[in-house]
Amino acid sequence: MTRFAKLILCFLALTAFTSANISFAADPWLLRALPSSVRLDPVNNEIIEHRFKGVPANALGNGNLLDKNWIYDGKQVALHGARGEYVSFQLVLTNTSDAELTGIQLEMTPFKNGNSELNIKPELFLEWSVNVLSTSTGYPRSTLGKGWYPDALIPFKFLQTDSAKVHGRWVYPFNLPDFNNRITNQKSQIVWVDQFIPLDVQKAKPGTYQSVITARIGNEKKQIPVSLTIWDFQLPNENAFKASLQHEGFLSRMDEKQELAVYQLFKRNRISLMDPTYDPEIQVKSGKVEIRWDQFDKRLKKYLTGAAFTEAQGYKDGPGYGEPLETFALPFDVYGKHGTAGWPDIGKPEVEREAANQAIYTSAIKQVRQHLLPMVDPKKTLLTVYLNGLDESYFPEAWSRMVFYGNLFKKEYPEAKFRVDGGYNKDAMDVIGKSVTDWASHTINYNIDTVKTYQQMGIKDWLYGPMLYEAKLNSWVGSSTFIDLPLVNDRAISWACWKYKTFSWISWGVGAGWERGWYDPESWKDFYKEASEADAEFTYRTFNGNGSVIYKPGMVPNVSEPCPSIRLKTMRDGVQEYEYLRLLAKIDGNSKRADALVDQLIKEPFGEKSIGNLDVWSYDQEQWHKVRMELGALISAGKK
Repeated sequence: MTRFAKLILCFLALTAFTSANISFAADPWLLRALPSSVRLDPVNNEIIEHRFKGVPANALGNGNLLDKNWIYDGKQVALHGARGEYVSFQLVLTNTSDAELTGIQLEMTPFKNGNSELNIKPELFLEWSVNVLSTSTGYPRSTLGKGWYPDALIPFKFLQTDSAKVHGRWVYPFNLPDFNNRITNQKSQIVWVDQFIPLDVQKAKPGTYQSVITARIGNEKKQIPVSLTIWDFQLPNENAFKASLQHEGFLSRMDEKQELAVYQLFKRNRISLMDPTYDPEIQVKSGKVEIRWDQFDKRLKKYLTGAAFTEAQGYKDGPGYGEPLETFALPFDVYGKHGTAGWPDIGKPEVEREAANQAIYTSAIKQVRQHLLPMVDPKKTLLTVYLNGLDESYFPEAWSRMVFYGNLFKKEYPEAKFRVDGGYNKDAMDVIGKSVTDWASHTINYNIDTVKTYQQMGIKDWLYGPMLYEAKLNSWVGSSTFIDLPLVNDRAISWACWKYKTFSWISWGVGAGWERGWYDPESWKDFYKEASEADAEFTYRTFNGNGSVIYKPGMVPNVSEPCPSIRLKTMRDGVQEYEYLRLLAKIDGNSKRADALVDQLIKEPFGEKSIGNLDVWSYDQEQWHKVRMELGALISAGKK
């Protein structure tokens, strides 16, 4: 027998042996589970997070996470959480045959512990994937590459999982491949599972609860048991951390029904929203200012009092019940870099400080304060003055205006906080530092030794901008929400706030490009004919998911409500874990143990030292899980 023939026979024998030892070779479909902290490519079943090459020695986990991981032992899922917290995992249904899987039905029973049952049912979402065709500009090392990324989460109530209940033609069938998503060669359908643990200890007593998630296709049924251990402590109902997204005009231009749905979605996920363009109707005649509040109050009072987040408005079974907005951007503005008029409009910088014009502006401040004082509790809602006309203005004339208006608001509206945004250097901060109360510091300029000086002055500092810096040009945008960068970035920002003793974080954008986002993840696309020297390598900009963490209703058949993204859920997880750290520090009377746990995950992510260094925090998701579990155990053991 020739050597070539022997090789062929060996290959055939090995293939037969391998096929015989794959337990699912004859099974047309599989049911497995993943943690919520990783994403799965629906075409090749690759863990997307494992593509990250930015850190030479990063730990990416061993083996196939679909078969076994830190929450799934291959047979059942094990979750742990506190009262007032969301816990999550992902169910993965994989098609191993050549045939389409149709009529898929999925259900999950409420969690039970003996005779006790959680009165809040698990929430199921179908994961919708977007196709990244061009990686985000400026991230050649840290991008996770082109291809399909699961991101939008479609509530199951919009899916048609039982053909016997079809009414009308426009439905969303639960098939694999997904009939609507149109993923070429799709192997897996991924389902996100959220469970909110009630705040009331009588409704969620400590202990281990059991559920089961069941998939049926035709006459075949598969199940995965799910356990939920509820620790004996709770997160606060109120979101005191105030992590925020700001987007000028995004909310104020919506119809009120859609607006309410968006605010409630973000309240449920512990992220606050700010839109400084809610301008009440104002008239100025002969120097007299008249503000009409009817429409403003009709629209916004329910958010400022917390009534929007009650069962009367359709909100239940979530954090922040009955609590007002955590942050609210007041309508004030000035003429400036964007060429738009101020509110109230008193003209351009050369005339704005004239006595008559300042009398108008001061009158408006006093009237706004007088109207909102009985409506808004400043201990719960942080009232912010953000002058968009002075946004990221890096020249002395602008600094002088910041000082002027900062001092004016301190005098006339002491309950409001005057915030400036940008990467201001020491020269700028030495000028404006005593006149501002809040500073959204661009992460690339967040050098902790310098920042500590301003923290000691009483300035509340917010982290603002991208999370990774391959180069200075990454500071192009004020968003941290890129789809094709590691998912952990949107979790780590809250932990980084704890490490640096930062007041909170803010990111630009809520739903930029949320209409086309279902089919085109490039939420920012820009072209320069001539690039500056700093940007000489890139005469264009394309960013995937920049400034957008939700998806617009009405764009996909039968999906009639705004849908969250996996990135928003990741932000939520980071905020929840920040509250874990706060609870442990309260128990201890100091932050030493909490700090030590944070130091296991967070290195030195921001400031000039971070440029070119992507090893700024752990990318090992199992390590994040272990630290969270240790936090939960410490709080449970030391609970007072």
